[in-house]
Amino acid sequence: MKLVQSNMALFAQFSTSPEVISQAMFNARSLLQQGQGSATQVAQFNAFGELMRGMLENYAEFMTEFGQGGMEMLGEGRTAIMENVQEAAESVATSGPRGRRAR
Repeated sequence: MKLVQSNMALFAQFSTSPEVISQAMFNARSLLQQGQGSATQVAQFNAFGELMRGMLENYAEFMTEFGQGGMEMLGEGRTAIMENVQEAAESVATSGPRGRRAR
């Protein structure tokens, strides 16, 4: 959720930057007609570079937090397994010797 909110904030900042607004107003008609040429101009804006940098930072932070969460889950799972094994061993130890059943 944090990743989505961060990216939405970046998109809002990008779309309201003076460079983008100026270009959109100036070339509103030509953006639809020229297609890729106008997209290339947008990619050259400083605001676009900041958008891309911010998104990369957001995804890097997301992956770091995701990895840390996975490691924590593995650690907790390992601890839970160790506790269950220890409880089972103690249960067997306290139940005393049992004889084998005859068939």
